[in-house]
Amino acid sequence: MAGSKRESVTLFFSILVLHSVAIYLFTRGFLLTRTELASFSHCSDISQSPCFFPSTSGDPSLDISDGNLCWTKPTVGRLVIIVLDALRFDFVAPGAFFEEKKPWMDKLQVLQKLASKERFRARIFKAIADPPTTSLQRLKGLTTGGLPTFIDVGNSFGAPAIVEDNLILQLAENGKRVLMMGDDTWLQLFPHHFNVSYPFPSFNVKDLDTVDNGVIEHLMPSLLKEDWDVLIAHFLGVDHAGHIHGVHSSPMIAKLEQYNTILEEVVDVLKNYSGPGGLHENTLLLVMGDHGQTLNGDHGGGTAEEVETSLFAMSLRNHPAPASCVLDKNFHNIHSDQSMISIGEFQQIDFAVTITSLLGVPFPFGSIGRVNWELYALIGGIWEVDNQCVEEGQSLSIKESWMLNYVNNLCVNSWQVKRYIDLYSATSVIGLPAEDLHHIKDMYTQAQDNWSDMIKLAYTSENVKHNEINDNLSSIIERQIDAYSKFLESVAKLAPLHGLNSI
Repeated sequence: MAGSKRESVTLFFSILVLHSVAIYLFTRGFLLTRTELASFSHCSDISQSPCFFPSTSGDPSLDISDGNLCWTKPTVGRLVIIVLDALRFDFVAPGAFFEEKKPWMDKLQVLQKLASKERFRARIFKAIADPPTTSLQRLKGLTTGGLPTFIDVGNSFGAPAIVEDNLILQLAENGKRVLMMGDDTWLQLFPHHFNVSYPFPSFNVKDLDTVDNGVIEHLMPSLLKEDWDVLIAHFLGVDHAGHIHGVHSSPMIAKLEQYNTILEEVVDVLKNYSGPGGLHENTLLLVMGDHGQTLNGDHGGGTAEEVETSLFAMSLRNHPAPASCVLDKNFHNIHSDQSMISIGEFQQIDFAVTITSLLGVPFPFGSIGRVNWELYALIGGIWEVDNQCVEEGQSLSIKESWMLNYVNNLCVNSWQVKRYIDLYSATSVIGLPAEDLHHIKDMYTQAQDNWSDMIKLAYTSENVKHNEINDNLSSIIERQIDAYSKFLESVAKLAPLHGLNSI
């Protein structure tokens, strides 16, 4: 009898151990976890960065030693973000980009016309989301600069409010007034960071209009007010139309046509107030999706239809640079001969760091994204730059000035990611293996070794005669941009493998 009891106990503990091992392997494998660090970026942190040097070139646009600056020189005054939930890429890109024309294509014509007629100020991007492609997880990824997990250590199954460093927190902490309207998911994630909010319930997928009508009611009047710096308007009609009726349906077509009318009105208001001294003289408009959707309106997974969404960007700033002075041809774009529209590519993981860079606030501590060069160039009015475009009173060409500002952003960007990796690996249960950590450290060290030489060449007075340094300086900066970009790309590739951020 006693032997039978011992056998039962042994069997019980054997099964318990087996289940424990299985759960461990499951959570470490399919459901990788990510530890949320209780660390936040601050303006004062930049004193630890190797990226800032005084300008001696005589070019005021390059003076990055201004004590009033935080991490980067702000290039955008106000920001309007319009989120069209579940915005497929082919809802925005011209039908000419696809082999077969579908009924839902070319309904948002206002965005296509702007991207074609004002191509130095407006551009369409194919935006790539990271699964899981649900709104809550995508908004978390967009604002933190990481790839959310199904299980986040420290916030596994509690309230959805984001407790780690993020874009909205940085805006609020650094004096940016944020106005939100639409999908109430934003208020769940950020319950205390909006100056003003108009949330509407998003749970009822059969309701195509309540959220959208609420946004419309507040959007146009708000565009004429001065009491905000960042406006977020989140529409839900397309997402709900997809869930209930599918992409092919007439309700979907009607929603897209409604959005086109609304966007026309938004653009008209922004343009009318974009003149010198105007309310929107230096406003950036973003129209974007949080994820895509299948033909049946589903999303949440990682298929191309679900992860491919759209981002439209338009700068309202009137740039002094001539149209011929734009970014170098060695940056490649996708072109359509029929529509004369260039399509860029944007990784959503880059959203938080790019927006904070443009607004001049600290990058979220846990961001592993990279400042997107195309969007940064669009704001600066620097597209397909000609080396010979030198403004009066400046020693460097417009291209070189832009490149120096951008590479400085990448320097800060890389420094931030490196310090996050170092702290994460030192404190997290799941850190990077020593071999990968050593590889990343070597890439960063190599990039920084060339930084001082580049700065000396760019900023030393005896070397700034344009006709002497034109070719040499441009090529050196390009190599520096490439070095930082490779470092950041390596981190982004390693992160899902080792639990930094992953599903």
